[in-house]
Amino acid sequence: MRITPLASGSAGNSFLVQGNGSSVLVDAGLSAKQITARLGQVGVDPASLFGILVSHGHADHVKGVGVLSRKYKLPLFMNQGTWDEIKCMVGEIHSLNLFETGKVFQVSSFRVHPFSVPHDSAAPVGFRISMGPAGVGIATDLGSVTSLVTTVLQGLQVVVLESNHDPKMLRDGPYPWELKQRVRGRLGHLSNEDTGKILQRIVSDELQSVILAHVSKTNNKIDLAMKSASSSLKSFLARRGTLVCALQDEVGPTIEW
Repeated sequence: MRITPLASGSAGNSFLVQGNGSSVLVDAGLSAKQITARLGQVGVDPASLFGILVSHGHADHVKGVGVLSRKYKLPLFMNQGTWDEIKCMVGEIHSLNLFETGKVFQVSSFRVHPFSVPHDSAAPVGFRISMGPAGVGIATDLGSVTSLVTTVLQGLQVVVLESNHDPKMLRDGPYPWELKQRVRGRLGHLSNEDTGKILQRIVSDELQSVILAHVSKTNNKIDLAMKSASSSLKSFLARRGTLVCALQDEVGPTIEW
């Protein structure tokens, strides 16, 4: 399997997951033109995708899904709550496949387990995507640490996990008070410290790579997020585990396992 961050941050999120000749997108929060260009950077034709998995209905995760679906005849996979939230803004689509949160389904060679996450949208989910014994967990938007999330993210080779903000930077930053409260609330976004708590609980011998995601340009710094995560992953890093950060304006790095 391989995973490539195409973009991650408040301006748009999208991850490419590949394996055994199959490829899917998890979210498409940039414009279709930008997604197509970034796929081109890694040699992938959008028409070759087996579909787009949609985690929730916020614009930074669904901006390009309608155009991509129509233009390249791509099926969309989401739950009913997310479809109800976005159907008025994405326009006509090629096809819709509704899944039930918590119930595993198949997309080509991928076994997909959508799991509930605490976030302020209609019916947000993360995804555990596997192919045989290989698997990746993706949870980019969640406001608090839950036992469900930590359980589902265990036993994987690769985990993509939000590390959105530094609490002091958020407190002292330019956001209006109401937005600060939303970000730091239990349905908002994870702080670096909260991300560290999850990482401590999911570290295992199987884990090979951690990708930090949705790092705020306003309320965080890459080095702060990496330092905080590193402190929770000392034994993991000592055995040559990989810790990287997905960026807003750059593709990659590709992680293969």
